[in-house]
Amino acid sequence: MKPNAGERAAQVMLALLKTMCYLALFLGAQVFVMLPVVIASIVQMTIEGSTFDGQLLFEALTEHSMAFSLVANMLTLFILMAFYLIRRKKFSEALWLRRVDGPTLWSGVCLAPALFLAVNLVLSSLPEAWLESYGDASAGLTSGGVVGFIAVVAAAPLVEEVVFRGLIMTRLGRAMPGWLAMYLSAAIFGLCHGHPVWFGYAFVLGAFFGFMDLRAGSIWPSILGHVAFNSFSQFLSLLPDDNETGSVIALGVILVMAILLPILNRKGIAALFRPAPKTPPVQAPPTAPGVYEFDPWET
Repeated sequence: MKPNAGERAAQVMLALLKTMCYLALFLGAQVFVMLPVVIASIVQMTIEGSTFDGQLLFEALTEHSMAFSLVANMLTLFILMAFYLIRRKKFSEALWLRRVDGPTLWSGVCLAPALFLAVNLVLSSLPEAWLESYGDASAGLTSGGVVGFIAVVAAAPLVEEVVFRGLIMTRLGRAMPGWLAMYLSAAIFGLCHGHPVWFGYAFVLGAFFGFMDLRAGSIWPSILGHVAFNSFSQFLSLLPDDNETGSVIALGVILVMAILLPILNRKGIAALFRPAPKTPPVQAPPTAPGVYEFDPWET
């Protein structure tokens, strides 16, 4: 029996409330981690009698942004795990960390090289002023070091996929069609990146990863795909700026991967883009509570 308009509105409001809570946790953890440094800097400036320099504080935070990001992401993950442990919820269902078959699991990794090249091709065509502003905004992401690499390649993909796809998208999907939940969660994901250029490509990535997860019924494909995508940018950042030959070779390797990997995993990728049957089986069992059965092809 389909819910009436009032029940549907209540479901939407509940889904949006849960979205705000998860978003507040994600952003709040980052603020919480940086707050002691901000307070200490202000106190030090006050004691020394110097004028408050916001630019100096911003540079200090940017210099250690990867360390802050790593700690904040681990804090977010710890809180989520503690929350669901207290509620005695199964992580695989609560966070959508369900098992999937091999071809589906590696589909995100196989599509990541092509996605990376496509995004960078679009970025390279943007006006120079936009690229300069974007470069300044993302300078801390390529600061190098082991901490920065772990934060960008491992911690960020895991926590962002858990929060934006595993929690926000699936909770929105309880009250609206899958395609709408996918785009709305992608927009929220993009807004959290701040910069307009960053929003654009984060929205595209979020929508793509969301689509893939809805088709797979798990966030594991997007976690691995996100890890692969971020890995490419980190490895390229290790090359010297004046080493054009090295950059061309690296992009060539990524291009070869973009061609070969989808061919090798054509079964898993084809399954992602194949619409689900319109008519369910006659004897289909009812959906169990807490199990999400929605599809991005649904309208």
